[in-house]
Amino acid sequence: MGEDVYVKLGERLNQNQVKFPLIEPILAFLRDVFTEEYAELGAEFPTGAHTLKQLATQFKRDEAGLERLLEEMADEGLVFVEKKEEGLKEYSLSPFVPGIFEFQSIKGEETDKVRRRLALLGEVHEGIEALAGDLFRNPKLANEQLGAPGLRTLAVEKELPTDAQVATWEQISSVLDREESFAVGACACRQEKKLSGDPCKIDAPRDACVYFGKVAEFMIDRGFAKRHSREELVALLKTCEEYGLVHNMNNFLGDNIVLCNCCGCCCNFLVRMKEYRGLKQVAGSNFLAEVDQETCIGCGDCVDRCPMDALEMEGETVKVIEEYCIGCGNCISACPSESLSLLRCSEIQPPEKPKEIVGLGV
Repeated sequence: MGEDVYVKLGERLNQNQVKFPLIEPILAFLRDVFTEEYAELGAEFPTGAHTLKQLATQFKRDEAGLERLLEEMADEGLVFVEKKEEGLKEYSLSPFVPGIFEFQSIKGEETDKVRRRLALLGEVHEGIEALAGDLFRNPKLANEQLGAPGLRTLAVEKELPTDAQVATWEQISSVLDREESFAVGACACRQEKKLSGDPCKIDAPRDACVYFGKVAEFMIDRGFAKRHSREELVALLKTCEEYGLVHNMNNFLGDNIVLCNCCGCCCNFLVRMKEYRGLKQVAGSNFLAEVDQETCIGCGDCVDRCPMDALEMEGETVKVIEEYCIGCGNCISACPSESLSLLRCSEIQPPEKPKEIVGLGV
C-alpha cells in the first residue's frame, strides 16, 4: 500500500505542466519528502484551490485535524496557501517544478536532511538522463513531445535595440512595474551543485531566485525566502547581470510566478540544452546576438562570457552560432570594442497564463 500511494501521488503531480517519469529515483524522493499521511492526502488532492471547508467535505475529515495537516504540509512546501479576503485561505497542491524540488534548497540551509534530499534529486536528474537521453539526442522529436518550455529568457534590458519596438513583456523593468511583492531565495540548481561538491564555476550569487505577488507572500510567510523592496531587487538583478546570469521568466503572461537568474554551469535546463544541441527547455528571447565583423578585435571575451557556448572564434573574429543563442544579451557588456548588439529575430508572444494554474500548479 505504501508504495502504491507514492505512485498515485506522482500521477497526481504529473497533472501539472512540468511532468516527470515515475522512475525509482522520483519515487525515492517522494518517499523521503512526503510521509505516508501526506502522500495519501496529496494523491487525492483535487485540482485547483480550495478552502478548508471544501476540502473537509471532499475528504470527509474533521476540519481541525485537516487544517493541522495542511499547515504542516505548507510549512514543507508541499501545499501552497493563498490568503484571500477576511483571512480566508485557499489550499492547492504544489507541483514538482516550480515547487517541491526547489523547496528543498531555497532556504539555503545545509543540514543533513537538505543534503540527503538534494542527493536524491541528483539521482532523479541522472535517472532522467538515462531514460530520456535517446530522446534528447533527437531534439526535434523531444521538443514536440515535451511541449512549450516552462521558462523564457528576458534579455538584459540595457542591451535591447533602441531602433526596434520592444513589448512590455520583453522588458524586466515593465515586468517589475506591475508587481508589488518580491521575495528572493536560494537558486536550487547552484545549491544542489554546491552540496554535491561541484560548485558554480563563476561563483554566482546564491540567493537569486525571485518570486512575485501571492507566491512571494507565501514564500515569506513560510520562511522559504526573504522579502525584497523594489530597489533591492533592481540592485540584485544588476549584480546578476554583472555575473552574466540569464534572466529566465515563467513562459506565460499574467500573474507572474518566478524569475530565475541562471548560470550556464549549474542550471539543469541550460546545461542540458548545451549537451543536446537543439533541445528547447528554455524559450529564447525574440533577439539574437549579432557581431560587427568590421570592428570586432577578436579578443574572445564574449566567447568566455556566453552561458550557452553560442559564440566561437572564426579566424580573427567572433561568430554567432544562431541556433544556440537564446538572446540573453550578456555577451554585449563583455565586448570592449562594442562590436556586439541584439537583433530582433522574431515576435513570438508568450501565451496568457493558463487559467488552470492556481498558486504554483493545477
